Amino acid sequence: MNPEEYLKVVERIASSKGWKPNPDREILLELANGLLENRKRYGRTYCPCRIVTGNHEIDRKIICPCTYAEDDIKNYGRCFCGLYVSDEVFEGKKTPPVAIPDRHAELILTSGK
Repeated sequence: MNPEEYLKVVERIASSKGWKPNPDREILLELANGLLENRKRYGRTYCPCRIVTGNHEIDRKIICPCTYAEDDIKNYGRCFCGLYVSDEVFEGKKTPPVAIPDRHAELILTSGK
């Protein structure tokens, strides 16, 4: 599967969650490529914007869409990496912040891993 083909998976997930894929196709393709590379490297589609620790209990939280995505989209209009966005962002009614807090990094730092 190539990044272009993987976008169908992204669209299906977004639709099932009530989200939208990022309207910037260049970003989408770059992130899809990162997800596919992580699947090849680790056997799972870990978020390409996060560090894989090798600890399954921690890393399972960053299998795309990560456990943080829903709250990030609700609070900021996009998930951490920007693969998924809210309807308002997709329609240009809202501009998400350039950066949002990385709660997964906070988990790693506070867990001693």
